[in-house]
Amino acid sequence: MSDALYAEIESFVPASPEETQAKQKLLALIREYGDRILDRDCPAGHITCSGYILSPGLTHTLMAYHLIYGSVGWTGGHADGDPDLPGTALREAREETSVTRIWLQTRRILSIDVLPVPPHEKHGRPVAPHLHYNVTYGLIAPMEQPVAAKPDENRDVRWLTDEKVAAQCTEPQMLPIYQKLTQRMRRIAEEKRRIPEHMPAPLLEWYASSHRDLPWRHDTTPYRVWVSEIMLQQTRVEAVKGYYARFLNALPDVQALAACPEDQLLKLWEGLGYYNRVRNLQKAAQIIVNDYGGVFPQKYAAVRALPGIGEYTAGAVCSICFGMPTPAVDGNVLRVMARLREDFRNVLDPAVKSEVQETLAAVYPGKDCATLTQALIEIGATVCVPNGMPHCDACPLRTLCMAHLCGSAGMLPVRIKQTKRRTEERTVLVLRCGDRIAIRQRPKKGLLAGLWELPNTGGILNEEQAAALAAEWGVQPLGFEKTVQRRHIFTHITWEMTGIFLTCGTMPEDFVWADAQDLENVYSLPTAFRCILE
Repeated sequence: MSDALYAEIESFVPASPEETQAKQKLLALIREYGDRILDRDCPAGHITCSGYILSPGLTHTLMAYHLIYGSVGWTGGHADGDPDLPGTALREAREETSVTRIWLQTRRILSIDVLPVPPHEKHGRPVAPHLHYNVTYGLIAPMEQPVAAKPDENRDVRWLTDEKVAAQCTEPQMLPIYQKLTQRMRRIAEEKRRIPEHMPAPLLEWYASSHRDLPWRHDTTPYRVWVSEIMLQQTRVEAVKGYYARFLNALPDVQALAACPEDQLLKLWEGLGYYNRVRNLQKAAQIIVNDYGGVFPQKYAAVRALPGIGEYTAGAVCSICFGMPTPAVDGNVLRVMARLREDFRNVLDPAVKSEVQETLAAVYPGKDCATLTQALIEIGATVCVPNGMPHCDACPLRTLCMAHLCGSAGMLPVRIKQTKRRTEERTVLVLRCGDRIAIRQRPKKGLLAGLWELPNTGGILNEEQAAALAAEWGVQPLGFEKTVQRRHIFTHITWEMTGIFLTCGTMPEDFVWADAQDLENVYSLPTAFRCILE
């Protein structure tokens, strides 16, 4: 028996006698059949997983018209041996609707229902009546993305209001389930919304007795806080301590920083790296001296406008030094908030960061803004840590934390880099002379630096243009062999390649002329070019 599967079902808290009965029946079947309950051939029925998808505002439900049932309904499908039930719900939701941006509202199970399945045909084969022990999870998906049905099972995927769900669902036994799921997801959303309101008091009490003794906390004048925050970007706290003391000893105020010779400035920064930080630090110091009379500006917009100061640093300076309700939201704070509210949105999405800033600003106390900013940073650095499980036993927020209560802390935060690849068209020439082909070495810098390549050029050439280019290279093209089309995907770029094979009469020394053995053992020809030859 799978202990993890049993624990997953055991964690569900029923809200009706029917759900209690369904849970107990499923637990009994897991004890009897073990992981076989995940497979379709289990004689007593089997587990299926559904995703009930609401819009971020919880106003619309994403449903598909199911061909088997003749009605609009939720997404879902068979576990087929996979004990990752929420993962199955997400996978099925993506397959049946084609949505790409979708996430769990919560790790907790929303409902367990026993659903009789009538006899039907699937892929031309009869399916006997059986039972689905359906485990449902709440999912959230933005409405503005494209949707499309899975043609062999569904059609007409669409967003529906509550009223339209009630009007278009022709399965009377399913409508009460959909209604309870909508109500539960709205109730969970309200629970999450209220959590930050209760956060400041226990966090401030914890910080008073548990914070680290760091040198930049002894003197919170703007200059010192600002210097520390710039140093702490991309650099560990322990590494910064010594540099911070040395820097302030040499440049104790903004005037000294503004007037410091560049050689001395860079020497003071030596070893910290990312030298643009200190160059911008000095540029900002010179603006403060020239435009503000050497007095650090005390308005958020003015601080934010200084070179090298982003939203995080501006928030830190304004809250710690001037008592403003301006949160300093970095990776630590995003992680704390993601776990606290069990938020499965991508924390690398700028819209998520903006929402966290607004949420925190609304709950900042009338006083102690400075302490709350530092407490949020501190708990993320020392308790709700990255790269591992948080120290929940030491956390003052554990009774509020939805991820702790739902067992999902290890799954959060979600970090998905949104990389946009550009597409580049290239023509690659395979120049043959006997059993040898022309290759050349790429530049020492840039993409595929220093590796060997087939001669190529930007854009798409036809056969005549390719032959003319080959003639310019001095290879004496004699005839055309064939053209192939290939695609190669790099991290940030996709090459759409046309490979043109030409027979050549000369082997100029501008190229290396390699045979098959050379390409196998001597020259490193990357996949981007090797695929042309395959």
